[in-house]
Amino acid sequence: MGNKQKKEKHKNKNIENNDKNFHKGKKISGKNYNIKKENEKTRKMELKEERELKYLRQVLAEYEFTFQEILQLLEWSQKKRKMYKQLLNAWEESGDIYLKRNGRYTLPEKEGFVKGEVSISNGNFGFLDINGEASVFIPGAYLNTAMNGDTVLVRILKESSDGKKREGEVYKVVKRNRDVIVGVFEHNLSFGFVRPRNSPKDIYIPKKLIKGAKTGDLVAVKVEFWGDEERKPEGEIVSVLGSPKDTEALISSLLLNEGIEEKFPNEVLRELDKIDEDISEELKNRKDLRHLDIITIDGSDAKDLDDAVYVEKTEDGYKLFVSIADVSYYVRENTELDTEALKRGNSIYLVDRVIPMLPRKLSNNLCSLNPNEDKLTFTVEMDLDKKGKVVRNDFYKSVIKSKYRMTYENVNTILEKNEESEEYRNLYDKYRKIDEMLKNMLELSKIIRNNKKRRGSIDFELPEIKVVLDENKAVKDIVLRSRGEAERIIEDFMVIANETVAEKLFWEEIPAIYRVHEDPDKAKVQALNETLIKFGYSLKGLEEMHPGKFQNIIERTTGLPEGYLIHKLILRAMQRARYANKNLGHFGLASKYYLHFTSPIRRYSDLIVHRMLGRSIEKFMNEKEKAKYGANFEAIASSISRTERVADKLEEDSVKIKLIEYMQDKIGQVYIARLSGMNKNKIFMELENHIEVVYNVTTARDNFIYDEENFKIVDKRNNESYTMGSTMKVSIVSASYAKMEIEVIPYVEEKVKIDETEEE
Repeated sequence: MGNKQKKEKHKNKNIENNDKNFHKGKKISGKNYNIKKENEKTRKMELKEERELKYLRQVLAEYEFTFQEILQLLEWSQKKRKMYKQLLNAWEESGDIYLKRNGRYTLPEKEGFVKGEVSISNGNFGFLDINGEASVFIPGAYLNTAMNGDTVLVRILKESSDGKKREGEVYKVVKRNRDVIVGVFEHNLSFGFVRPRNSPKDIYIPKKLIKGAKTGDLVAVKVEFWGDEERKPEGEIVSVLGSPKDTEALISSLLLNEGIEEKFPNEVLRELDKIDEDISEELKNRKDLRHLDIITIDGSDAKDLDDAVYVEKTEDGYKLFVSIADVSYYVRENTELDTEALKRGNSIYLVDRVIPMLPRKLSNNLCSLNPNEDKLTFTVEMDLDKKGKVVRNDFYKSVIKSKYRMTYENVNTILEKNEESEEYRNLYDKYRKIDEMLKNMLELSKIIRNNKKRRGSIDFELPEIKVVLDENKAVKDIVLRSRGEAERIIEDFMVIANETVAEKLFWEEIPAIYRVHEDPDKAKVQALNETLIKFGYSLKGLEEMHPGKFQNIIERTTGLPEGYLIHKLILRAMQRARYANKNLGHFGLASKYYLHFTSPIRRYSDLIVHRMLGRSIEKFMNEKEKAKYGANFEAIASSISRTERVADKLEEDSVKIKLIEYMQDKIGQVYIARLSGMNKNKIFMELENHIEVVYNVTTARDNFIYDEENFKIVDKRNNESYTMGSTMKVSIVSASYAKMEIEVIPYVEEKVKIDETEEE
């Protein structure tokens, strides 16, 4: 087939305009008119190049082309060969196309490459997670110059087999995540170097660029040269953060390492100051729900209250109101506030601080559904029959006045109805007016929950640590987060509201950002099943994936010694939930339609959904707008999926840092530990105080060995074995900020032989 025919075959394909710039430029007038025209010209050129690249990739999926053939295919001028060659080079550098040794262009994926964002753990190895595909393991020696969070092109070296992950090596770094890296500085006679935690390579610092840093300092270094096969990365010290043992500095370094600023830019704050707080005129345009006994139920320390609920029992079932803070009223499209919210993607809840998505004036004040204040909301009103099926729904902008700011703890106490408890009697007297509604809430929640269970929704009961700090930010207490009936009520109501909004937008063909959870990878499920068989369980009919099969195993193992491990193994076999501009369903919830609507104060996805729901209510969105938003949402979904992953890791690491600090003075102490997980390198255990510790099998200094085949460790001296759920005595040997782990070894009591002699 000649080039003309190939071109003819593809020229009529519908090439979507994948506009990654969601935000329009502001109107510019007067002397800046030329700047505006130039910007528009540049943007048009960028859009043209995006369309051409998308078209080229579609064609390269079937064919290979030389540079000259691409010129003809894309109708590029021969007079501008040099310019277009540079453009192709740029596309090759970005990993979008690949130039073979024979001078022909193809797709990287056809040559055994995959592109994605690399996650590096303690500089020893990395992973590449790709939506809908098995993740790729990258050994430390094959990371080359890649740093944590970089976008890389990886060459696949080994495909998945026997439950093992694919392996690959970094072929090249396509895009650097950032150029400022945090690490520990070490001084030499004439130079220095920085050891980043999430990188296998040191960063060389010339003497003149050390800037007063001393050995052992935690520093931020700007990388000027990323290194190659012969030279290490090079950079200069830009900030000395403090001691690597100062937990506040360490947590701040986590943020700096991800390029996250705690403070909002000045232009955002200036825009914030101009927001009109008077909503009296807006109230006239809203459905008034202030007469209802609407309440909020949140944790006692929550400041950003974005959901409120009301339930009443009817003759045919129940009426449920879920009212969510209308953030879209204050944060308009294409504003500085909107741009910053998208950049942040979500609020980050660290152990010692909150990095909000929106300034606190909005998150804790104007938008927060504080009690006894008129607040603007979006309401989903649902009529449910006695079986919990939504038989009617309505969506509208509203105004509410929350009657009570309830906490999970208080609601749980009221629902338990321990009349002998003084705490219950006091709470009952205080909230007597809504006691009947709380009872109805519980009834409806249980009905919704049973429906989810029947359809196969997966419900993990994995314990989660909550670290309580005192006024000096030292660890005061370590507790397990409770999940009582109050927590479940709100969870059930939010899920059904999210499903109802998702279904509406889907069938109306309104663009949206969905919360998707795809079917598990078959290789992972097969490996999981092989492990389950060792414990006496199995998944039947693996050719047909259904969440109910996993939930059945979870229910059968809950409360058993091996239950915790099995639940974690099932969780690891699942795909990670993410955001997408297409409805792909939610496997874990066994839901056909799902998105996030209920937390717009702390999640950008929800803010987008609110805007789209508003357009749906207005019944005005033409096909051109639908196409534009749909294309924009693809890039936004990818961005906020990434920020969510970053937030989760930061939250986890901040807790680890505080737990390591707490255990610093407990080296040598003996604890009872329960075995909770195993791999060929480490045994994971949980202490009595719920802190996770590790026993490094590969560096063991004792007589214990790991039996990988049978998931147990064995004491060689007496052949005593320990399996999942078993308890044993362990001794704390280290609490390392560098490794981000607390290490233990099995404790062996020395038996001292005492010679008994007769008394004279």
